[in-house]
Amino acid sequence: MKKVGLLHKTKFQILVILVLCIQLLGSLQIFPVTIVKGEELNGTVPEITITSPKTGDFSNETNLTISGMVENFSAGAPIILYDGTEKIGTTNEVIGNSWSIPVILTEGIHSISAKAEVEGNSISSNSIDITIDSTLPIIRFVKPNNGGYLNSRNIEGTTEPSSTVDICMDCTEDSEGQVVGTWMSVPADSSGKWTYQDSQLTEGSHTIYAKATDQAGNNGNHNKVTFTFDTLRPLVLPDIFPKQEMSQVPLNPTIKVKISDANGLDEEVIENSIILSHNGINDEGTISYNSTTKEITFTPAETLLPSTKYNVFISPLGLIDSAGNRAIPRFWSFATISLTSETHLNPHGSYGKNVNTCGNCHNTHQAKDPNLLSPTVAAGSSQKENLAVDSYCMACHDGTVAPLPENRLTAHTHNAAVNKEGKPSGSSCASCHNPHLDWSERNPNLSQDYIAYTHLPSNPVDPNKPTEKISSKEQLCESCHENDSAEKIANDDVEYRVFQYNKSSTAIGIYEDYDLCLRCHNGDFKQKYDKMADIASYYNNLTELLKKQYETVNGQSSFSMREITAAEKDFSRHIIKAMDGSPLAGHIPCAECHDTHGSNNIKILKGSLGHENVQSFTAGETDSKIVKVFIGADEHEFKILSDAKEQEFCLACHNGTTAIYGVTGQKYDSTLSEHKDYPNKACSYCHGRGESELERALSAAHAPKRGLVPTQ
Repeated sequence: MKKVGLLHKTKFQILVILVLCIQLLGSLQIFPVTIVKGEELNGTVPEITITSPKTGDFSNETNLTISGMVENFSAGAPIILYDGTEKIGTTNEVIGNSWSIPVILTEGIHSISAKAEVEGNSISSNSIDITIDSTLPIIRFVKPNNGGYLNSRNIEGTTEPSSTVDICMDCTEDSEGQVVGTWMSVPADSSGKWTYQDSQLTEGSHTIYAKATDQAGNNGNHNKVTFTFDTLRPLVLPDIFPKQEMSQVPLNPTIKVKISDANGLDEEVIENSIILSHNGINDEGTISYNSTTKEITFTPAETLLPSTKYNVFISPLGLIDSAGNRAIPRFWSFATISLTSETHLNPHGSYGKNVNTCGNCHNTHQAKDPNLLSPTVAAGSSQKENLAVDSYCMACHDGTVAPLPENRLTAHTHNAAVNKEGKPSGSSCASCHNPHLDWSERNPNLSQDYIAYTHLPSNPVDPNKPTEKISSKEQLCESCHENDSAEKIANDDVEYRVFQYNKSSTAIGIYEDYDLCLRCHNGDFKQKYDKMADIASYYNNLTELLKKQYETVNGQSSFSMREITAAEKDFSRHIIKAMDGSPLAGHIPCAECHDTHGSNNIKILKGSLGHENVQSFTAGETDSKIVKVFIGADEHEFKILSDAKEQEFCLACHNGTTAIYGVTGQKYDSTLSEHKDYPNKACSYCHGRGESELERALSAAHAPKRGLVPTQ
């Protein structure tokens, strides 16, 4: 019994010990037995990589060697290459962890990967995409075509995507067909398009060679095109009909323009080249084109209306040459004949047939004026007394019997009335027009005329007789020659002149082109009439005498063909050489900034500025400022544009896009230090010259200078 109890005690003790051991060891980690799986070896992860070629590589060889590296790799394990899912090569040789497998690939894109079995498990490399391309790249020209024209400096083409294109401009081929010259490279984009720009390309015929090297290193054969580089726009020559501002035009005219261009015109659009209109309505007609003479004619479908102003617009949409250059637009107007039943050329009536015509303007018995001009003003009329005779002009020139002067009914009109002697006259119209003249092509608008004669010294000397050139614009002949004036005027030595008011198709840019305006706006008149601006001094560097002297040496019409000199540019930045076929090679005409008869803008400034990219401009009374100027001992007030409005006026042309006579105005550069320092100043502050704001404003408007900040 005792033995049995002892045995039970012993078993109980063993059980207690085991429980205690379990409790003591329960919180300790029991490590499992480590088993090396296929993706591990010696506790590290095995890797296989492809090192050559790189993904995205191109090759022009079909026989390639694919190389790579292994890490923690079992010796003797085979490496297998796949192209997608297709097995293409294998190797058991791994030397210093490096391996390589030669393969043969076909043309195209391949996705290559390497695989191996390690410890019974499969591992795989990164996948690379490579392109096999042994085809030579083909170069194609998109612009220009062989034998065609190019009107920009960009030469465009296509080839294989992302290739390098080599260009050789105006090179030659030797006897073996090798191109001799200097090659320049340009890249093709991801679509294969490429562009080469040659800033030195000159007008005329050229040959360009091009070849491509693709991403695989294939060198393609060269291609070439021969083309004509032509950026010159078709020009409308000054010899037009009807002429600019011509009056008394027949009612069945043929509008004619002649084009100057080295190449032919696109005859498919020529029907849109001439647009005739009146009162905002386009007139129907037929257009014909003589490709030999390059003359375009427009024949109206219906007889024109009498005493009507017509506008002619030469549209660039209808004048396009073989190179795709559009013509520079031109615009002018003419007026049809007033009296269809008369054959005489005097629009104011045939004095020989009806002397009573004089009574339309002159009052023999009641006029107080020495010229028998009636000063009578109709009741309620706003007409100034000394301009009352204008009412007689407007009685017909109201659009019924004769055309209404353009812009005559606007807010601001040209109402100066000064006769040849510099005295107030009875008519503003007659200040510029001579109603007694007969119509002629030379003077279709009856502009004021004058005669001049160089008096020779008398023998014996008569102290009362002049010995210099006397002009009737300075002194009337009748002041000395009362009875024999007609005989004297008929002398061959008497010079007859018409005051000129030339515009785009006739202005050369010399002083005499604008002497109808400058006969009043000059220094002499400024002294006589304190408020008469001296504009003439801004135009007196280029004269008819200078033109004649130049053409005596250089030939007829050479003055218009000359380049503008540095001295001329220093005198006025508004001296330009026309690029649109006009003869202008001098001062910009007055009519480019001012409307002749009137405008809704102050200073009769035009509401539309420029010939291309035309800009609108408005300037009312609130856009002006008053400046005070001393003339002698007297202080006078003058009205000029405000600083902001003057800037707006100048920038209407100086914006880099608006052009006159084919010349684009230089763009205002806001980054210049002077423009930053004086952002709100008028342009005349730096570009005008003179002691007062008025003088600087006049200078900058008519003869601007290089920018110079005043010192005062």
